[in-house]
Amino acid sequence: MVPGDTCEYGHATDHYVTQAPTLHAVIKDYDHNDVNGNTESLQARFKIWWMNGSTEVDHYATTAKKTTTGTGQTGQQTFSYTVGDDLSGDGEPGFTIPENTTIAWAVQGYDQQAYGAWSSDGDQTRCEFIYDHTKPKPATITSAQYPADDTAHAGVGDYGSFTVASPDADVTSYRYYFTGDSDSITSGNDSTPQTVYPATAGGPATVRWMPPSEGPYILHVTAVDGAGNAQKPASSYVFIVSDGRAPVAGWTLGDAKGATKAAGSSGAPDATAGSGVTFGNTGPLGSTDTAASFDGTANAYLDAGAPAVDTGKTFSVSAWVMLPTLPTDSVTVVSQDGTAQPGFELGYDVDTASWTFRIPVSDMDNLGTWKVSGATAVANTWTHLIGVYDAELGKMMLYVNGNLVEEDVQARHTVWSATGSLQIGRKIWPGGYTNALKGSVADVKLHDRVIPPTEGQELGGITPHQLAYWQLDQATAGISPETDGGTGLTLGGGASVYVPDESCDPEADPDCVPPAAPLWGDGNLVLNGTDAYATRAAAGPLSAQDSFTLTARARLTSVNPTTDETVLSLSGTNGSAIKVGYQAATDRWQLTVTSADSASPVVTSLLDNADPPTSEGDGDHLALVYNAVFGDVLLYVNGSAVAQAAWDNTWDFTTTSLQVGRALTGKTAGEYFAGAVDEVRMYQGPLDASLVATVAVLPGGASIDESEA
Repeated sequence: MVPGDTCEYGHATDHYVTQAPTLHAVIKDYDHNDVNGNTESLQARFKIWWMNGSTEVDHYATTAKKTTTGTGQTGQQTFSYTVGDDLSGDGEPGFTIPENTTIAWAVQGYDQQAYGAWSSDGDQTRCEFIYDHTKPKPATITSAQYPADDTAHAGVGDYGSFTVASPDADVTSYRYYFTGDSDSITSGNDSTPQTVYPATAGGPATVRWMPPSEGPYILHVTAVDGAGNAQKPASSYVFIVSDGRAPVAGWTLGDAKGATKAAGSSGAPDATAGSGVTFGNTGPLGSTDTAASFDGTANAYLDAGAPAVDTGKTFSVSAWVMLPTLPTDSVTVVSQDGTAQPGFELGYDVDTASWTFRIPVSDMDNLGTWKVSGATAVANTWTHLIGVYDAELGKMMLYVNGNLVEEDVQARHTVWSATGSLQIGRKIWPGGYTNALKGSVADVKLHDRVIPPTEGQELGGITPHQLAYWQLDQATAGISPETDGGTGLTLGGGASVYVPDESCDPEADPDCVPPAAPLWGDGNLVLNGTDAYATRAAAGPLSAQDSFTLTARARLTSVNPTTDETVLSLSGTNGSAIKVGYQAATDRWQLTVTSADSASPVVTSLLDNADPPTSEGDGDHLALVYNAVFGDVLLYVNGSAVAQAAWDNTWDFTTTSLQVGRALTGKTAGEYFAGAVDEVRMYQGPLDASLVATVAVLPGGASIDESEA
């Protein structure tokens, strides 16, 4: 006889029961209908046991007899038993199941001749459950905005209501949290349990939540009663979130030269242009992109003639802006008219020399503003701004180039709606319009929802542009060419480019010694450590004070050199703006920046404390990433950030020269590098960590394309 059933064991929280469970078992009789014609009566004997301290408490229950059924040698019958019941005639009384205790059970068969093995004997596991009749029954979850079906609903940045309820009248709270299959749930404590309380015990409660990105999500809810008993396991509600809704208004500002108005999109009206606005100028995405330019006079404006959003409710505003020089007065990029104050303004604040998003306290009186500010404004550089007002949380947020630079949560003093025209390039004031913009603007968008951090990064992330790439696989007349035909690197001193001699064929000539492989690609720059270097002495291609990235691969000639050596530097009249090299005293790569091209600048140096440089194989990939907006520089080694320094920089990079293999001060050079250098690249803009890691392993001749950037 072999009893059979499925059961749960271990992971006790997975098999709580709210009422006495009914156990089921199939008992088999293997000599049914044998040669002796046996047709036997079978019974199931259940054993229920638990531990009371160190004492095992046992109960047995034997079911009534059943005649075996079956046409072959094996007969069987199915038996069931509700735990705790008194089975008449089995000799065992009923019993009370203890709560919140692990209850084990097993079963054996009896054919009136002998008992079979217990189902828990041998390699079998015992079956278990935990009885808790006082814990709440599973909570129910519904949502009108995000129903639980196979369709994507609502969208990123749109709050939804989730109603949770329980059939138990003593439930006083619900614990909940959200999970998703994206890594975007990293803020707002979405994956940390929160608690919501019903108005009355046993009543429903509402959870308000905003999805940070598109895709499937799960809301987990646990009902808790007044005594603290929690529903087990939690209820799960699966739903799908759509992509964020399109803007409610927008102006690309890509209108043709000579236009007198900016065409509206997303249902927005055309915006009338003042005489101080011109179209068809170079935009943020290069020569194929265009923008509107404002001359800074009272006629430099675009007036939409109507409001774009309700400023008393949740909204977001975004735009690209470029200031040719830093203004001496505050300027406004986008605003919406009230009576004497704008409902909001997004622009540049001269007092803090940074970007600002403001909401005035009142429409009529100048009683102050609620604002968020941050990030350094960089002249002659395109910057993407996003201002967000989240009415649900009473929160303002400012994104600069896709980075959330500041947020402020507080009760809004007064909530009012500006019902006047959307303005680009100015704001309304009691005396008329002010804050005239001198600069260029592109792609103004207004949303009536939140732009969360993940979407902010997508909308405002700066796409790095490769300015120059020297493969260092060849040299002609002492110059190693730039891949796209730009200015090459001039080799000086004993510098040379190593390319393996392909004429050596060991199979044809056994005495031929195969040449050493290049550092990377088909060749590499060889530097002797005494006078060898390569330089791009011509002006450019970096902008005056814009963000940039420099990368190269380097390998030391020997282990633990005794002198400091420089791999890359940007040199001026009085010294190096930035350099990365080997520090002999610590046997580490070192990042050094100076504040200005002066005789006594502030010098900041940081070390890579992770690993010493290598003199073997592919060497180390080095990357210098300067972010002008946030005023810092990072050193990456082999794709990992190893040092970060604040850089109070005043250098004009158009006056610096790129030095490979040395540091140069005026006409005095030093810290010559001994070893191999390869794959020197220069980018406009700061590469993020993922792109640095990608560049570190790019094959020779390859580049990150626009889709990866």
